[in-house]
Amino acid sequence: MSLQSKLLLFSSLLGAIIAIGSIIESNENYNELPDHIAATVNGVVIDQQKLNTAISLIASDRREAITEKDERLALDRIIEEELLVQHAFENGFINVDDNIRKTIVRSVVDSIVEQSNTLIPDDNTLKEFYESHQAIFSIDEQVRIIIFNSENIDDANRAKIIWDDQKNEASVFNNIDSISKWDLPNGYIPIMTLPRLIGPNLATMVKELQISEVSAPIKTAPGYSIVALIDKKEKQVFEFEDIKEIVIQEYRRRSRDEILSSLLKDLTLRADIKINSNLD
Repeated sequence: MSLQSKLLLFSSLLGAIIAIGSIIESNENYNELPDHIAATVNGVVIDQQKLNTAISLIASDRREAITEKDERLALDRIIEEELLVQHAFENGFINVDDNIRKTIVRSVVDSIVEQSNTLIPDDNTLKEFYESHQAIFSIDEQVRIIIFNSENIDDANRAKIIWDDQKNEASVFNNIDSISKWDLPNGYIPIMTLPRLIGPNLATMVKELQISEVSAPIKTAPGYSIVALIDKKEKQVFEFEDIKEIVIQEYRRRSRDEILSSLLKDLTLRADIKINSNLD
């Protein structure tokens, strides 16, 4: 069934329901239901809180007081919505329409987000979380470096001598024609990213250098390289009280991930999943 056909079917069904809005007559015996349940639709519970929310939304858009007729109209609209949802499931709309499926998935995730946002851990729990995840709540050591390169090891050694003497990038380039400079990010670089960025050997040398010091030449893919440490920022660890709100947000984020992971694990264990062996 095409999307247009499905939309037309939804519209027709909705029109029919609105046209016969009195389909749910007031002679139904709601007194048999507990106070916290407003109604049930094919066994699906519509709780009183959901009805109260709908009534509040109506009240917020009106100046006059809400009447019993308004309240019943709100309940009828909720019931109609549930009927449409059940109809969608029964007729396979969920299975064939990717947009509907994605909307449902987003709704589930949003409900988990809402659940995690209501978590208010006590200070002891929060401090334990903060102490066990120090790397998250700190800024790693950072460095500013220059890496000179030459295909000639003698020129690389000369570059080291010039830097040791003058500590000046321009002097190195002015005196040695074969020297080039590695293209590195501007500013400070977290030291933990150096092995991936410049290779483990040069990264190890950087850790051993003092500010303004330059390394001995080392064989690299471009030729022979020397690395000079321009500046360094020590690791910063923030105090718990200074970043308490950030710790709470991170705690909730991780709790949300755990809730979602636990839900998916439980659903997977209870599901009958068969995977085509030809996909292996």
